[in-house]
Amino acid sequence: MDKDFLYVSDLDGTLLLPDGSFPQDFERRLNRLINLGMRFTIATARNYDSVHPILNGLNLNLPVILFNGVYLTDFDSGHILKYSRSIEKTVIETMLELALPRGINPFIYTFEEKHKLYYHSATNPGSHAYIKSLENNGRLNQVKRFEFQEEEKISGFLLIDRHDRLEPVYQSLREKYSDHLNLYFTEDMVATGCYWLQSFHREASKGNMLKVLAQQLKIPKERIVVFGDNLNDIDMFQVAGHAVAVENALPEVKESADEIIGGNFHGSVLQYLEPIFLEK
Repeated sequence: MDKDFLYVSDLDGTLLLPDGSFPQDFERRLNRLINLGMRFTIATARNYDSVHPILNGLNLNLPVILFNGVYLTDFDSGHILKYSRSIEKTVIETMLELALPRGINPFIYTFEEKHKLYYHSATNPGSHAYIKSLENNGRLNQVKRFEFQEEEKISGFLLIDRHDRLEPVYQSLREKYSDHLNLYFTEDMVATGCYWLQSFHREASKGNMLKVLAQQLKIPKERIVVFGDNLNDIDMFQVAGHAVAVENALPEVKESADEIIGGNFHGSVLQYLEPIFLEK
């Protein structure tokens, strides 16, 4: 593995520390590798206005995969280079019919001229923690009713609640829209006892957008190395020539990986990359 490879890392649980931070020392070390010619980028479920404040000191000169593969974006400007398909509004109506009567309040992501995140209320520790994580980023919109402009594209949605309350919603959506939605049902990493049910269009995934990026860069699958920890990284693992899971990854992710390294709390992705470029 050398400069001819493309290295792609997930953020939360993988490249970032457990508290979601990226220390200045990590930034300095990763910039050194990029300046030496390493082709490096990220693939994350975060949106641009969540990623950029954390990584704005990085010299990311390749497009970044954001919002679980919904967008391929220029990191410096935030300009969207490629947009995956949006969720049909009729699907959102069905989701609301399933969630709202159960007292589950969704977060719905849209894009027109700018990104917006609509929600009605926060009713549990997981929802409160999620809102707190988005304070002052400008896209959070509290509404009494979910109404969308005709031009608004619905990028995805998120439900946060207990497993037993989300399970019937998950099963209903999976049975009815398995050909339209990518559904991720996993435990909340912040709020104990809460789960996330997050969804995007079926064609929106890290793996599919990684294929787009690889085609643009004319890099074959065999020369792609990816790092991840969660369920939404598995399709990216299947696209890459070499898949690396961190020690804190979910069991399913480790089973899909070609190699397992240390946990994200050790900065293990950097520890993996540095010998490739610094010991030659």
